[in-house]
Amino acid sequence: MRGAINVPSARCSAVLACAVAIAAGCTDPPTRARAPSPGAPLFARGGEGAGPPQSIAFYSNRDGNAEIYLMDPDGSDQTRVTVHPASDVEPDLSPNGQSIVFTSTRSGNADIWLLDLRTGALENLTNTTATEGWPRWSPNGQQIAFQSNRDGNFELYVLDLRTRELTRVTTYAGVDQYPEWSPNGKTLVLRRDMDVWTLDLRTGALTQLTTHPALDQMAAWSPNGKQLAFMSLREGYCSVFLMEADGSGQVNLTPKAPADPASAWCSRAPSWSTNGQRILFMSLRPGTGGSAEIFSIAPDGSDLTRLTTAPGDDGMPTAR
Repeated sequence: MRGAINVPSARCSAVLACAVAIAAGCTDPPTRARAPSPGAPLFARGGEGAGPPQSIAFYSNRDGNAEIYLMDPDGSDQTRVTVHPASDVEPDLSPNGQSIVFTSTRSGNADIWLLDLRTGALENLTNTTATEGWPRWSPNGQQIAFQSNRDGNFELYVLDLRTRELTRVTTYAGVDQYPEWSPNGKTLVLRRDMDVWTLDLRTGALTQLTTHPALDQMAAWSPNGKQLAFMSLREGYCSVFLMEADGSGQVNLTPKAPADPASAWCSRAPSWSTNGQRILFMSLRPGTGGSAEIFSIAPDGSDLTRLTTAPGDDGMPTAR
């Protein structure tokens, strides 16, 4: 886990320790990735003008530091799209697949950056001395929600890309992080302190969905808006859970093997495929060589599939 920028440790014990600190304040596809030359124009994957439907954006440090990559839903055609010595993490593809927002330290601190996949043009959307991260596109592609501590503690903000108007949407003395838009664009799901909440952007009404003493966070809506996948530490290790949109029916989708120590398992940062038939997530577990890799699983917990096998950490997948 992290404050706003998240370059995860491969050790689950470190992840657990960081989560506590924040709270207090299968098939193996090919993984050889193409990398653009520094300064070279980016090309569109799968055709002229944009990436193909259901591309997956993710970060990887396989080349020595965290960069943004794209791949197809089956894990093939892994393509590096950023080249910078700083850390680039937390990518989210635009609804039309033509741009990526991500968190980067290339300006000296964690800011939100916009990358045009057609031209390679980059823009720093926040450009402050604060720590900002977890950018997420609105369903209509006109706004970006993100977290920032620019006002002293982590709150949620929405940036209108047409007018560049910035709106602070939470005001809370604790921690508000990990915003995700509902499919209709009217609600954000978020972490508030130790639990998952929703925020109605029209009325400001907040609803608490989880009440477990352990940390619950990183929630993501299913495409039909009926379910939420989220990360929980309630079993003693980070695991991906599923619940109904009203908070009922919470179930662990990624339980560890009973004989394994909790420190050997950590599954988190879930997101959904565009058709709602798969949940993507990053996971450290026996067999991943001490690093996090990207997996997908059916919402009923069946058909676990590993999508990356490269050395180093791969994580934070999002699909369009």
